[in-house]
Amino acid sequence: MAARIYQHSRESVAVNRLIRRSLVVGFALIAVLSAVQAQAQTFSTPWMHATNQDWATEWGILDPQILFLPGSWVQLNGATGNWDGLRTDLSDAGVSAFGSYVSESAGNPVGGEVHKFRYTHNIALGIALDLQRLLGLRDTYFLASASERTGNSLSNDIPNTLQVQQIFGHQTIRLVNLAVEHRFFDKKLDVVAGRINALDDFATSPYYCFAQNLGFCGNPLSIPTNANVPSYPGAAWGIRGRYQATPEFYSMTGAYNTYRYFRSDKFHGVDFSLRHNSGVAIMEELGYSPKPMRDLGFPGTYKLGGLYDSEPRLQFRTGQMRGGTWQMYVTGQQRLLPRPEGATNPHQGLWSFLAFSYAPPKMNTDEYFWDAGLLYFGLLPRRPYDELGLFGVWGQFSSDLRDAQRAAHEPAQTHEAIVEANYMYNVTPSLTVQPDIQGVFRPNGTGLISDTLVLAVQVTIAL
Repeated sequence: MAARIYQHSRESVAVNRLIRRSLVVGFALIAVLSAVQAQAQTFSTPWMHATNQDWATEWGILDPQILFLPGSWVQLNGATGNWDGLRTDLSDAGVSAFGSYVSESAGNPVGGEVHKFRYTHNIALGIALDLQRLLGLRDTYFLASASERTGNSLSNDIPNTLQVQQIFGHQTIRLVNLAVEHRFFDKKLDVVAGRINALDDFATSPYYCFAQNLGFCGNPLSIPTNANVPSYPGAAWGIRGRYQATPEFYSMTGAYNTYRYFRSDKFHGVDFSLRHNSGVAIMEELGYSPKPMRDLGFPGTYKLGGLYDSEPRLQFRTGQMRGGTWQMYVTGQQRLLPRPEGATNPHQGLWSFLAFSYAPPKMNTDEYFWDAGLLYFGLLPRRPYDELGLFGVWGQFSSDLRDAQRAAHEPAQTHEAIVEANYMYNVTPSLTVQPDIQGVFRPNGTGLISDTLVLAVQVTIAL
């Protein structure tokens, strides 16, 4: 009898292993087929960060490689857990699935043209494939992602230019990424191509999206306002290469298709055509992380970059379409206080960021743009991952645009500014709640709308 029980137990274990392996293969096939058909309901999210010391990644904000690190599901702390070990099995086989839910609710009890309360959310799903584990292609990864957005914008009601809810926009189900990454020259050169977001890589920082205003989140807002470069969740055809010349210095170059209507909801991110009246944006960024400061416990990263866009755009003074404009930016992020002794969070302490961008006024809506932030992680005892933030942004509209508006006897737009403060409370490793307050000064830049107080809350769940 004991021998039969032992034999039955061994057979059950074998059957369970076979089922798991079948599921692994099945998930991989589903992912590949979905990618080929360009119908994957998957997504990469700007709120997922790498787990290394300074949050820098090889592939923008989301790096598929980190999803295959040992214990990555423990590090990502998804609310759905390890699926009874299936996530680990899938990751070992080269398939990583991820996602998130983010909602933002905001109201303006003071100021603006009307007083409203608005809700919007983003549901994120995605899949990354390690093609070395699946197909034997060394240092090669595949990423497919999509988003679903629903809700309304409080900034449309105020109205103001710097959106007070960072995740509003393109309220539909949309394919985001459909891209392949390969690393060359002993992993010093990282190349990504396909349907990608330029601003997942350029002029970005993991600290920006701790602010809820879109003027900060992702990138300085003037960049995607002035040029139709792909930014989350609107991806476009592109290719970019990032070369890590030394541990301190990198150079990154990208080329992207630009087209005014590529973000249109009716396309759902699956219009892969290249329009005759579209353009090409060439982007370049140089990054420097000084080793002496890092060795002293004060890591920081400084970036200088810009772009040239050939897409035809409207000249404000002449009213004619002309191709060829440019932008430049300088950004920096820096730890200001050393990590507290015994800190359990590697980012615990005081950090800062500062960004500036400029674009010539002939065809660019935003001429000058500044933003800055101070963030303290773990200010309260036994709350090492909570975040306290104070942020400010100031955007000046194009002088040529103002002249054209005055000539047409329209209200002239000069500047708009935001001051924001918030506190992110980590309820559980997978759930955060962030109360937020924003002051909107000179909404829409005209001086005709009263300054506005916005009270908001963001809820984030990692899946």
